[in-house]
Amino acid sequence: MEIQRAEANRGIAWIQIGWAAFVRLPGIWILLMVVLLAIVVVLNLLPWVGSLIVALITPLLAAGLLEAARRSTQGEEFTLGVLFESATRSAVLNNLLVLGAVSLIINVVIMALGLVFVGGSALGMGMMHGEEGAWMGLGAGALFVFPLMLVLHVALSAALFFAIPLVMDDQEPPLQAMQTSLKACLVNWVPLLLFGIIATILGALAMIPMGLGFLVLGPVLAGGGWGAYRGGVGSPPPPVGGARAGEPTFEVPV
Repeated sequence: MEIQRAEANRGIAWIQIGWAAFVRLPGIWILLMVVLLAIVVVLNLLPWVGSLIVALITPLLAAGLLEAARRSTQGEEFTLGVLFESATRSAVLNNLLVLGAVSLIINVVIMALGLVFVGGSALGMGMMHGEEGAWMGLGAGALFVFPLMLVLHVALSAALFFAIPLVMDDQEPPLQAMQTSLKACLVNWVPLLLFGIIATILGALAMIPMGLGFLVLGPVLAGGGWGAYRGGVGSPPPPVGGARAGEPTFEVPV
């Protein structure tokens, strides 16, 4: 899969793509987000197994949002069923579940490493200097582990960012898709950083009205993620031509 280098300001354009995708079909987008959030909340109510299921199906749910974004940017309609459309293709479903499993395993390893470093530091200092030393070791270990875990989580996010649409399009197997995604994110780190900064600011604003802003921000970021995928991996799509009569069409910048 060919990796494209997007211009630095494309991060703004990708947000614009997401907004255009949302405002074209705002009602169904909001309903889609309500259903998705309800699924996640209900599953998380299940002790232990619920969070594991959520981790496994997160790529599947993300693929559903990306498919909705694809259709909206191409001027097409979609229904709530789009959220699980990838589940109707067994090969794609299996690969998305593999992505979820790999992500879960890596997250567990990262957490385990963090506990080992912090616990080991506290134990070592405690053996030498008693309780006060243990607390000092705990703080020192946390100062070292936090940036390390942050870097590892960013790397994992980069490996998944383009991997989900790559697998969804049945372009590459899961592990290869993660490698391609990581490379594409490294090549396009400037526009992706800009995209991430804007998304973080919008996320903070979305929290203000009791989190209801995420019903809008979710679709916007899904559309932006789709635009980033088409701008960072493969060839850009042609101008949208399927909008309803009287509606403007728009192109996906790369």
